[in-house]
Amino acid sequence: MSKDRHINFKLLRDRILSGLPAVAGGSRSSEDQPPATAGGSDKTYWRSLEELADSPILEEFVRREFPQHAEEWNDPVERRTFLKLMGASLALAGLSGCVIQPPEKIVPYVKQPEEETPGKGLYFATAFSLGGIATPVLVRSNEGRPTKIEGNPDHPNNRSSDPNDKGSTATDIFSQASILTLYDPDRSQTPLFRGETRPWSTFVAEIRGLIDKESDGLKARKGAGLRFLTETITSLTLAAQMKQILTDFPEAKWHQYEPVNRDNARAGAIMAFGQPVNTIYDFSKADRILSLGSDFLSAMPGSLRYARDYAAKRRISGDKSEMNRLYVIESTLTITGANADHRFLLKPTEMLTFANRAVSGKVFDNWPNPPASLVEAWGPLARDLERVKGISLVIAGDEQPASVHALAHIFNDSLGNVGKTVFYTDPIEANSIDQTQSLRELVGDIDAGKVDTLIVIGGNPAYNTPIDLRLDLNRLNKVKLRAHLSLYNNETSEICHWHIPAAHYLESWGDTRSYDGTVTIVQPLIAPLYEGKTAHEMLALFGDNYDRKTYDIVRDYWRTQAQGVSTGSGSDRVGAGRMPANRPQDAGAPTAGAPTDFESWWRKCLHDGFVPNTALPAKTVALKSDWESSLAQTNVGGTPALPVGSYEIVFRADPTIYDGRFANNGWLQELPKPLTKLTWDNVALVSPITARKLGLARPNYEQEKKGGEAFVDTIELKLNGRAISKAVPAWVMPGQPDNVITIQLGYGRDRAGRVGSGPGFNAYEIRTSDAPWSASGVEVRKTGAQYQLAATQVHFSMEGRDILRESSLEEYLKEKDRLREELEQQKKELHELSLYQDFDYKNQGLGYAWGMSIDLNSCVGCNACMIACQSENNIPIVGKEQVSRSREMHWIRVDAYFKGDENRPEGPFFQPVPCMHCENAPCEPVCPVHATAHSAEGLNDMVYNRCVGTRYCSNNCPYKVRRFNFLLYQDWETPTYQLMRNPDVSVRSRGVMEKCTYCVQRIQAAKIQSEIEGRPVRDGEIVTACQSVCPTEAIVFGNINDPNSRVSKLKALDRDYSLLGELNTRPRTTYLSALRNPNPEIKV
Repeated sequence: MSKDRHINFKLLRDRILSGLPAVAGGSRSSEDQPPATAGGSDKTYWRSLEELADSPILEEFVRREFPQHAEEWNDPVERRTFLKLMGASLALAGLSGCVIQPPEKIVPYVKQPEEETPGKGLYFATAFSLGGIATPVLVRSNEGRPTKIEGNPDHPNNRSSDPNDKGSTATDIFSQASILTLYDPDRSQTPLFRGETRPWSTFVAEIRGLIDKESDGLKARKGAGLRFLTETITSLTLAAQMKQILTDFPEAKWHQYEPVNRDNARAGAIMAFGQPVNTIYDFSKADRILSLGSDFLSAMPGSLRYARDYAAKRRISGDKSEMNRLYVIESTLTITGANADHRFLLKPTEMLTFANRAVSGKVFDNWPNPPASLVEAWGPLARDLERVKGISLVIAGDEQPASVHALAHIFNDSLGNVGKTVFYTDPIEANSIDQTQSLRELVGDIDAGKVDTLIVIGGNPAYNTPIDLRLDLNRLNKVKLRAHLSLYNNETSEICHWHIPAAHYLESWGDTRSYDGTVTIVQPLIAPLYEGKTAHEMLALFGDNYDRKTYDIVRDYWRTQAQGVSTGSGSDRVGAGRMPANRPQDAGAPTAGAPTDFESWWRKCLHDGFVPNTALPAKTVALKSDWESSLAQTNVGGTPALPVGSYEIVFRADPTIYDGRFANNGWLQELPKPLTKLTWDNVALVSPITARKLGLARPNYEQEKKGGEAFVDTIELKLNGRAISKAVPAWVMPGQPDNVITIQLGYGRDRAGRVGSGPGFNAYEIRTSDAPWSASGVEVRKTGAQYQLAATQVHFSMEGRDILRESSLEEYLKEKDRLREELEQQKKELHELSLYQDFDYKNQGLGYAWGMSIDLNSCVGCNACMIACQSENNIPIVGKEQVSRSREMHWIRVDAYFKGDENRPEGPFFQPVPCMHCENAPCEPVCPVHATAHSAEGLNDMVYNRCVGTRYCSNNCPYKVRRFNFLLYQDWETPTYQLMRNPDVSVRSRGVMEKCTYCVQRIQAAKIQSEIEGRPVRDGEIVTACQSVCPTEAIVFGNINDPNSRVSKLKALDRDYSLLGELNTRPRTTYLSALRNPNPEIKV
């Protein structure tokens, strides 16, 4: 076939697949292929602004189904050369038999451990801590190697009061990806003194000498000049150690700081109640929710539990036809805002104005140019909250000013929510302080020459402290001895005298608190891979027993506390799904089989992963009588009016690498950010109107420059005379407020490791202590240069198809009967199209037929399923350059679709897309070597050692879910990565196609166990990796041959539909359409 004929054939094929008239030799107009529509309705959905605008460049990018996939080099191998090489390879293959393989010995156990079964993993409870708050987890161990992290379903945070609740196994992306950090070869391995390796004993000797020095030692000076800087501490054992140190050294001081803190929430509580409190919410009872800049679905303590309860109130099935309603007012798009029924945009300065006026009840009086949408909606919104007093909820984001938090407390009090959906406890922190003020005091003491010994435990203050309080080398040179405990030899370690490698939490003993205060035990799964030490060991150096092991420290502390926590009803406690906690189902109450001695009690705590009856008790707090004057003193109402057209800036923790501590984690770097789908970089988010004002072009998907990358304009950002040193890529973000620029923290690292050093710009360079989350008066200038980004938003696009289905609850209830009839008619018509009889799955093999249901009404777009799948199935990291070529290897992706106008769109709506496991799979008949085949249980299997890399299957897949190893992406050399891999999943090499397998290894394990026990596989016994991690239980897997299985019942609902069902592929994975519950009184 000639080149021209080949092109014409491709055009004809594209026209046929898109259902458009075949116009030979002509190009397609922009009107020929509109963005995807929902169910034949007039609703238009789009994944990017270029798709909405029918950009010709994007159109060509998408048309080339696999950009830059066909060739890795520019010199294609001819047929003759190919045959020569194949012949030579066959001739030389016989030589492999002459190679002498090195001897390998298999040594059996002398005495087989009772709990050890070869090939079967063991699970141990521990806790991952971030910001001092624990995520309870169960860690799978294979032959002594931690290989996979799941949520702990027995932990009180993961169980409701329902006695039939099996508990949630959900985790977030950070705890899932922490397994990669454990095996990171870039972790610090030995103590360093001025960059040179030294033994731990030398550091111990120096610290003890400093303490015991007779004339001028720390003991003689009562600790004068000694300072400790830690991150947020909730561990009771660490707090007890620190308390003892401050008792022994009364002149010493303890400071806490981390860049993503809750200072504003603390200040707001003091403003409202006169004391700091921890606020806990019960979304399972909230029918109406007002979020004031809170991303409670993904980015705050307790978000896993909150997301689960929130989603449960939105499920529509059977006779249940009511949903909760979510209002969001925010200054930058968040996952919570994307899931809102109504979303309103306010600039940060407008949020302050709104808070002040909403308290007085005169929201819009004398407010020049208030947002029109909020003006029209506030009356119906307020009335809607009033109608459901006691079952509503108002929540403020941690990044919001203190006055906004105070407003939320006042609202909840006036709506009667306190004690019903909102609860208060004492602070979770061991020492609740204003962290920014604590850092300011430390800096003041250093500058005044009052600090001669600084012990930094965790954190990276040389990188992430505010620019006006930066602990840089110039400042720290005034401190005679500086020591830093951290996982990596980072920016702070570089300027300290001593760097001590920290033990990973999977190598450590300890304790911490979860969001409701429940003490959660940290226990090791593996002996330290390197010479890591814990914070307990560092602090023990300042006591008399300075050589104590961490296990002894933690255990001995709880020996002294066990009497107080091992008994008691817990009737006044909040948590464990008990809000309020005075229910007869309360877990934590003593039972007949409760342990009576410490050893039994301790072992049970280790087994369960938590200490019972330790959730903080609920407390009653009242609004201060002078709360109005407290708000007035903040000068909120006096916020100066900004010049028209001026810009404001918003700082946010990055959704994948947080504050920068996870910068060297390749899984998180390559994970598409939920809203922008960017990888490996941070950007400045601007609205379409702001982009036009600044003269910024939209992403340009170049074809000549390596193919597939997004090239964007860059800007220069200045704030208060300080500028970010790098040019900042500008990303046009639908749903972003006009004249507001959002930048993410955590990038621009210099000493993160081989993965994290270099990418992105450092937003901390213009972040100050008095404006940590937002500031006005930022100067913006277009540089004229462009920057290459790796964005997955337009990768694997299924253009112009009925992809996403979404409607309002009211529309659905009116049309549900018609939808059911249409669904049944479509199934009948597609069945009649086939010339072949259906395969009888019920009478073949063991009679199983596996299927999956994904509820788009529950999916919040957190992307945890992507990381869980990567961890479970040994999926490699490919790097930014390969991602830009559409070569990312994730087996499941989460597509994001906007709806409506680009300036004020709805959504995005999220849709997870794994392999569909079609019964009429288009990929199977085209494989020349039968590497992709259909099993008797309906799985679309991959036989890796058959695959020869023709990629015909990928070309023929309408869902774009197959991934090809163009290069050798797996790291076969690093020993620690070999320890990390799941032994039940094959590791693929170059030239092999791979995809979602429905976690077939878990299916087989459950089948084997059921056969041993002489029973069928129970419903819910098989849980795929993506299903287990989902906080909202949006993914359900099971046997569709069983009409009583949960997945069968979901597939029988009238909201169930098949993705691209008109192709008659008959996918085993189906979807439940998304629903929104807007207020009918609000028309904007």
